[in-house]
Amino acid sequence: MKIKQYSILILVMIVFFGCSDQDEITISPQSISFVHADGSKIAENECISPNVKYGIKIETNYVDQNRPFRVDYSVNGVVYTMTFTVKTSQVNPITLINGNNDAQIVGSNYKAVLKYVDQGDFELVE
Repeated sequence: MKIKQYSILILVMIVFFGCSDQDEITISPQSISFVHADGSKIAENECISPNVKYGIKIETNYVDQNRPFRVDYSVNGVVYTMTFTVKTSQVNPITLINGNNDAQIVGSNYKAVLKYVDQGDFELVE
């Protein structure tokens, strides 16, 4: 009788612990970049205008795991947080400063730099 109970217990343990179909997926940030506020890419050699709104875009390999994924990033030395719940990429608006604008995902080698030169009261007359 005890052998039957032990064999049932072993069978139940095998079912619960031995048959895992889900592999642990590591969610990680993939890139950080400066973009237009609508998420569109800034073209190479595009003039940066003070009248246009810009943002920071972070892309991840996020898949719905029923848990939020948090990414800490810095822009010009100030740390911000972006929380992913359903999307693989998000854009947060930013205000550019005069000179180099540096962005980095905290704790990683993902970096982006955008140079903005403020023209002051300069007006182009054609």
